[in-house]
Amino acid sequence: MSVRERKERERLARRETILAAAAAVFAEHGVDGATVEMVARAAEVAVGTIYLYFSSRDDLFVSLMAERIGRLRARYLEIHARDFEPLDELRAIGHAYFDYLRESRGLFLAQLSVTFSRLSLRLTREEELEHFEQVRRLGRECFDLYRDSVRRWLSATGARISSAEAARAATVIWAALNGAFLLTGDVEIYRDITGLEAARLLEETFEFQIAAAQAAATRPRRSRAAAVSARAIAVGIRTSAAPPSASSPKLPLASPAGGRRIVKTPRAGDLAHLSGGAK
Repeated sequence: MSVRERKERERLARRETILAAAAAVFAEHGVDGATVEMVARAAEVAVGTIYLYFSSRDDLFVSLMAERIGRLRARYLEIHARDFEPLDELRAIGHAYFDYLRESRGLFLAQLSVTFSRLSLRLTREEELEHFEQVRRLGRECFDLYRDSVRRWLSATGARISSAEAARAATVIWAALNGAFLLTGDVEIYRDITGLEAARLLEETFEFQIAAAQAAATRPRRSRAAAVSARAIAVGIRTSAAPPSASSPKLPLASPAGGRRIVKTPRAGDLAHLSGGAK
């Protein structure tokens, strides 16, 4: 190994050490509560060393996010390349996401302390903006791979589903998993409230959402014409069943021999007769 190769390996190892320390600091203090000095102490390096790799605390955070999401994307690509059956592929994608959540619990919770839209407003340096855009790009790519697995599985069940419908189904499953993950943060409280164990909540939530998505996607759909006809029938029933009100029009229905006109409040059937609707 050349001197140059050895130095590059050492540089990459030090960067990984800093990122690992940053993950712990952000998990404990949140993004806004963390400082570069805290990360330096946790990584056992000088503060100046941090700035050799990252331009600011926020740059360190988005770089850490890019590293973790990039790792998840690599897992998804590996799963797609293995040519699984559609349901097996989706389950493998789900379990890869479980691993990501469990390995990055602190970082996942730290994200809740700062919204990305707000974070982007305070990024000004070129490298910060580049790393921020990298996070967005990797996030979109991860979601696209996951959505494609959902659509492939639903299509295999016989459902006719558009890309937008697949994205909606994928989003609902994703949201349910994130919510279930947050519930497992305190297993004692979870057990006290529900009487259940939290160990397999993610897996159980995933399977429940898969069954619900399949049921919704394969449910028979009425044609547009049938739906319009059903609404028209419903409106007709409501109209014919409506009782006469004080505001109902008063029409002259008969003229007796004495020449006086008798005004009578018509019924719904009378109105239909006058308008030509009665047969």
